[in-house]
Parts: sequence; structure tokens; C-alpha cells
Amino acid sequence: MTKQASGSRTSGKVTRRRFLKSTAAIAGAATMPGLLARPLRAASPIEIVHWSWLAASDGEVWARAIDAFNKAHTDKGVQIKMELIPEEQYTTKVLAAVATGKGPDFGWGTAGKAAALARDEVVVPLDDLAAQVGLDIADFSEYSIKASRYPKYDNKIFMVPMDLMSLQPEINLDHVKEAGLDVDGAPADGAALLEWADKMTKREGDKVTRSGIMMTGSGVQPTVTWGIVSEQMGFQRASDDLKTACVNPDAGKAAMQWVLDLFDKHKVSTRDVTDRYKAFGTGQGSIFWTGPWTLNGYVQQKLNFKTALFPKIGDKHVTYFEMGGLELYAQQDTARYEATMQAVKWLSDNSFEWTTVGRGASPRKSILGRSDYKTAGHPWSVRGAFIDGMEFATVGEIPVVNGPNFTIYSGGNFLAKTLEGVWAKQVSIDDAMAALQQQWQADLDEG
Repeated sequence: MTKQASGSRTSGKVTRRRFLKSTAAIAGAATMPGLLARPLRAASPIEIVHWSWLAASDGEVWARAIDAFNKAHTDKGVQIKMELIPEEQYTTKVLAAVATGKGPDFGWGTAGKAAALARDEVVVPLDDLAAQVGLDIADFSEYSIKASRYPKYDNKIFMVPMDLMSLQPEINLDHVKEAGLDVDGAPADGAALLEWADKMTKREGDKVTRSGIMMTGSGVQPTVTWGIVSEQMGFQRASDDLKTACVNPDAGKAAMQWVLDLFDKHKVSTRDVTDRYKAFGTGQGSIFWTGPWTLNGYVQQKLNFKTALFPKIGDKHVTYFEMGGLELYAQQDTARYEATMQAVKWLSDNSFEWTTVGRGASPRKSILGRSDYKTAGHPWSVRGAFIDGMEFATVGEIPVVNGPNFTIYSGGNFLAKTLEGVWAKQVSIDDAMAALQQQWQADLDEG
């Protein structure tokens, strides 16, 4: 590692006192003459350490963005060193590294997971740093900034949004043609979805050999599906005033049964699938709801598919929302914050390719407003629904406020572990809902 700009990373646990002290230093620095929005130029060479878990085809696009930054700053003495960390290990490694004072400078996060990191004082608030380096918060969509602020933590911003992602179904058009369905259409409601899925499913006896609806029997996918369908049916993980857990629990239980029925009643999905991305890409599934992070890979392999809007299965039309962004990790050497934030600003300002080829809709108004935004990158037929679908992508906002147990997209949290038992038919639907209600109410009461 090259010599740091100033200070060094010393060991020692991140404490609230040191955390608040460091943020106060940031706020003070923002008022110093000549510091506001100055160009990124280090007095001595500095290497900014970036951790990323982007290992799919979107990772290729992100690697190009990091390379572009480094090429643009070769004469400025600032470089980003990117290290790839497996997603399932990422949070654990970040917590351990920051606690010892040897954590990375910044990394990838999601809105739902960042709340827990803010609670544990692992990430730093960015409001003053954004002003310090001239990052225009007003250019970000209101929705993206709302998902970045945490009311429980002084309503501070803890993430610079990089993409807005909705979960929408990708549909194999070869299978649509084979089944005699309309290649220009798509299932708009639950009944049509099951009809399409049944016609495209292939079976050998009771064994599903090609899933009409690509679904895994465990992991995050059935849980995310439950999250979408349950809220469409009127379930709320928490009341609007954040005092009561599991509003309309019958709807939550009905959604669990809906997911189970895909496997056991309708037989349009199989629990045998483990790698859902590979399975859909190799034609083992016909309808696969996923996010825009898949586009680059499927387009490269010339898969014949399109993307549609998630069907309205219940009374309310919603789908899953996820926001990816960059977060700064707590450092004992607070002098590193400015250079890191300058780098983050550059990556945000230059994120046109990231949101036209990499994934998601841009959170930047200036990028969304470009005349070539719809025509650049991947074809609108595979990309457009992810952007248009942001209009009803609301599932996932509550966890931002309430911490890790409420987060739908989080393998290993209480929700995920509870529903794993349901999907495996080891835990009853009634017992699962009772467990969720008890845990979530305790979380809300704790505040």
C-alpha cells in the first residue's frame, strides 16, 4: 500500500464517542476557507481502498468505472485500490475490519443494510462531506435521498445513491413463442401469471424439468417474492407510525401460501434450483423476476428475452425496491475522508454508463434528463421496465428505518431464517407469522 496522505490507520474499536468526534471534525473542516469543492489532488500519494461485492456481469462495468477514475487521476497522486469481497462475507468482514481500525475507505452498500451499519457506527454521515466536496444533493431524486436518510440517526445521509433498482420479471421469448403466447404481451395479474407459467412449464410426471416461474426453494428469492406479494395483499411489516408490527397478518400468511403453491399446488417451480441466474440463462426457467444487475450478462450471451412489469397479484401494485450506493467507513485517520468523498463524487458524476449498462435507474436528475438516456446502453426492451417500474417499487423502504430484522433482502437475518423453515415445510405458516410478530414488535419497542 502506498503512503497515506496523513496520519495512519491505528487499531482500536470504533466507539460512539470517536465516531461523533470524527463527524464533528468533518463539519468543522467544511467551513475552512479554500476547502470547499477543491479539486482532488493529494499533497502526497494516497491509495483509497475500496471494497466491492459486485461479482456478476455488473461487476465488469463497475471495474471499468474504477479504472476510468484511476486513469483520470494518474497525475494527481490518488488511486483507488479495489478489492472484491464475496457478498455473503461482506458485512462480516467490514465489521471486523472497521473494529480494528483497518477497514476500507469506502464500499458498496444497499439501503436496507446500511441502517444497521449506521446503528453500529460503522459508516459515517455524509451531509457535511457532500457539501465539502461540492456533491450536489439537490441533483439526486427525492426518493433516493429519502432512502439514504435515517430518521433514527439524526436524519443524516449515510449513503451516496448510485442506482435505483426495481424487481421485474424477465421473460424468455423463445419459451413464449413455443407456448403460443403473445410475444408482445406479458402477464399483468396473478391469474395471467399462473396461466403463462403453466403453459411454459415442462414436467416429467410430477417432476418440473423447466420452471414456468424460476424460483429457488431456499435463499433470498422466495423471501423477496413473499415480501412483494404480501404487501400487494395488504400486509405491512410495521405500521406507519412504527409502533405496531405485522399489520394485517392474514395477508402475510396468505402470501406465504402463495409462494408454497408455486411448488406444491401449481407445480410451476421446483425447489431443486440452486443457481437461479445460471438456470434462467440456460433456459431452465421461463419467467424470472430479478433486477437489472443481470442485464449485462444475459445480453452478452445473446439470450432472447424481454423485461416486463411485475404483475398485480393483490389489491396494491408494488414491487421490490433496492438502492445501491457508496458508503464511507469510520476511520481513525479522519483526514482520509475528504479524498475518499472526492473520489465518490467523481464516480457519481461519471455514472452514466453504470446506469445504462451496469444496472438500475440513475438517481441523478441530470443523467436521467439526458436526451440519450433511453437510447444508450442496453435495449429499452430489456432495460425499460426496470426504470418505468420504479413508479411502484416501494417494498424495502421500511427496513431503512427499522434495522436489519425487517430487511427483506438480507440472507441470515431473522426474517430470512424464519421463512427458510416455511419454504422447506418445516415450520407452519401460523408459527412463522407469530415468530415474526414477536421479534419485530420487540425491535420496534426497543426503538
